[in-house]
Amino acid sequence: MIKWLLMTSLTGSVASLLFILLRTKLASKYGGRWYYYASLMALSLFILPLHFNVSINQPLSSFYEKQVQPDSTSAVIEMTAAIGTSMPDQTASASTTSENQGFSILSVDQWILGIWMVGCLAMLYRYFFAYFRFKKQAIQSSPIDRVGDLKVVVSDYVHSPMLIGFFKPTIVMPNANINAEDYKLALQHEWIHYKQRDAWIKLMAVLVNCLHWFNPVSYLALANISEACEYAVDEQITKDLKTTEKKRYSEMILHFASSSPVLNSNLAQPKKQLYRRFSLIMKRNTGSGKTVLGIFLVVLIATVSVFSSSVVFAEKSKPLTEYSGGIKTYYNTFETFEENVEFALGTKWTRIRTILYIDADGRKIDYFNRTEPYYEIEKYWKKKESAVNMINKTMSIEGHTVTVAFSERAKDYIDDKVIKQMIVNQITFDLDYQDPKFNYNHQAFIKELMKRGVYVIEEVITPKQFTYSLSQKTSGAIVGHKMYTSYDKKIKITDIFNGKAKLPKTDINEINQINQAEETLANQGVQLGAAFVIKSGETLAIDIKELTDKMPTINLAIIDETTGKIVDSIFNASSTWSRHIYTPGKNEVNHSFKVVASGEEQDQAVLEIYTYKTGKEEVSITNKEEVKVNITN
Repeated sequence: MIKWLLMTSLTGSVASLLFILLRTKLASKYGGRWYYYASLMALSLFILPLHFNVSINQPLSSFYEKQVQPDSTSAVIEMTAAIGTSMPDQTASASTTSENQGFSILSVDQWILGIWMVGCLAMLYRYFFAYFRFKKQAIQSSPIDRVGDLKVVVSDYVHSPMLIGFFKPTIVMPNANINAEDYKLALQHEWIHYKQRDAWIKLMAVLVNCLHWFNPVSYLALANISEACEYAVDEQITKDLKTTEKKRYSEMILHFASSSPVLNSNLAQPKKQLYRRFSLIMKRNTGSGKTVLGIFLVVLIATVSVFSSSVVFAEKSKPLTEYSGGIKTYYNTFETFEENVEFALGTKWTRIRTILYIDADGRKIDYFNRTEPYYEIEKYWKKKESAVNMINKTMSIEGHTVTVAFSERAKDYIDDKVIKQMIVNQITFDLDYQDPKFNYNHQAFIKELMKRGVYVIEEVITPKQFTYSLSQKTSGAIVGHKMYTSYDKKIKITDIFNGKAKLPKTDINEINQINQAEETLANQGVQLGAAFVIKSGETLAIDIKELTDKMPTINLAIIDETTGKIVDSIFNASSTWSRHIYTPGKNEVNHSFKVVASGEEQDQAVLEIYTYKTGKEEVSITNKEEVKVNITN
C-alpha cells in the first residue's frame, strides 16, 4: 500500500508538473479542451500508474548443498549436507515476537499507514463537510428559472454563478443586479459544465488530493484541473463568436470576479488565471495538429510514468550474506592454510565439488533467498595445470584475474550471463568474507586459489532437467526430494492438505539421537489434514510452497498409523517449492498414514500434500542405502 502510494504520487506529480509548467504554451497552441484532457490523463496517474514494476518469483528451492569427494581410487563419494542444521544468530534475533514482549508493537509501515489514513480522513471531512453545509445554504431558495433539466436559484451565499450538486445539480446565481446578456452567458457557461460532467471530474480530483494529502503537487494538480475545465468551457462558448462578442464574454467573467471577495467559484478566479483565460479567449485557435498532440501526450505521459516508477522504485538487490545468496568456498578451520588450499584444488585425496541452485541473478538459493531456481550448478576449484584440456577464459573481478574452466558438459554456457554473474558474486563475496566464529584469513585463501587454480564449471542443469535425489529404506520404501518446477505435472489421486498451517516450535536440533528427534516431532508437531491410505502404485508428495524468514526451516514426519511407526522423517527442510516424496514398500501398501509438521519457530507455512500415481521407474540399486531412479510422469 505504501509503495503504491509513493509510486502513484511520484508519477502523478511528474506528469502534472510537466503540464502545469507548459500550461500556457500547450493550451495556446492546441486549445483549452485538449489541455483539459491532457491534465486529466496526468491526474489519473495519481491512482493508476501506467507502469507496474512486478517481479513474480515463485520460490522453487530445496536449499540442499551437496559436496562430492573422490576417494584415493578416484571413486566419487557423495556427501549431502542439508544446510541449516543450526541457524545463524541473525535468525534468533529476528524470531523475537510480541508474545515474548507481552504486547503488540506496531511496525514502521503500520505507523506510516495509520498517519496517512488519519490525514486522508481529515481531508475528506474537511472537503465534504464544508461542501454539504454550503450546498444546503446555497440552494434553499425557490427556483427562478430552468435550463434543460437544471433548476436555477438565487442565493446570498454565492458571489458568482456556479453549478452545485452531482446527481441533481442546480445552477446558483448570486443575488445581484445582472443584465440579461450576462445572465444568458452565465447560464450557458454552467450548462456546458453540466454537459462535460465537470462536477464529477472535480470530485475525482478532490479524492486524489485527499489520498495524496501529503504531496504538495496534488494541491497544484487539483487547482490545475479547475482552471483547465474553465479553458474547455470558454473555448466551447467562444469558438464561433466574433472578437467583440469574445470581449463581452470576458467582461462578464471579470465582472463576477471583481465582485467576489473569495475568488473561489467557476467564474471568479485569481488574476493570473483570469489573464490566462482572457488570452486564450481572444486567441483564434485553428485546432491544427490535435491528432499529433494526442499521440504525443499519450507517449509523453507513459514515458514519464515508466521512467519515474522504474528508476525510483526499481528493487535494489539485497546485500549478499552467507544465508542470503552468498556463495562461499569451503574452508576447514581444523586444517592448516596450505592443507585447505591443497584440499580445494584437489591435490590431496579429496576435492569438494559443490552442487547448488542459483537464481536469475547468480545468487545461491538459500534460507533467506527463497526464489525461483534458474540453474543447478556443479562447480569446484582445480589446479591450473590439470585443466589444460578444458575451455578456459579469464575474468577480472575486484582487480583480480580469475581463470574459469568449462568442462565438455558445460561448454555451451561459457558466455552465459547468469553463470558469469554467479562467478562474480562468489569471488566478490569470498574476498569480503570474515568468519564470525573462527579467526582465519579467508581473503588470502581465495587469492591463493585464484593464483594457483581455476574455477571449474563442471555441469549446468536447467529446471526442465531437475531430477529427484532418491534413496531406499530397509522396508523397501523409496523416499526422495527435488525442487519442482512448472515442468513437474502431477495428477492428484487423494488431496490431503492444501493451504496455510500454523506450525508449533520444536527443538529438534537440540536432540542428538534420531529416534528421540522423531518421537519429539510426532508428539509436538501438528497433523496436516486427515489420515489417508496409500494404495499400491501411489506415491505421497509433500510440496513446501512458502516459508518465512522467521521460520525458514520446518520438520516433517510421515507416520504409519497402522503400525504406529514413523516411516520417514525430514528435518530442517529449508526450501520453498521443494517436493518430498514417499513410495511405500510392499508391506506398507494400503496402510493408513498421517503427516505431522513443526518449525524451528512458531509461524505460518504453506504446504500441499497429496498422493499421485507412481511413474514408471528404472531402479538400479548401487548399495543398501542408494538407488538411482529415472521417473517419467
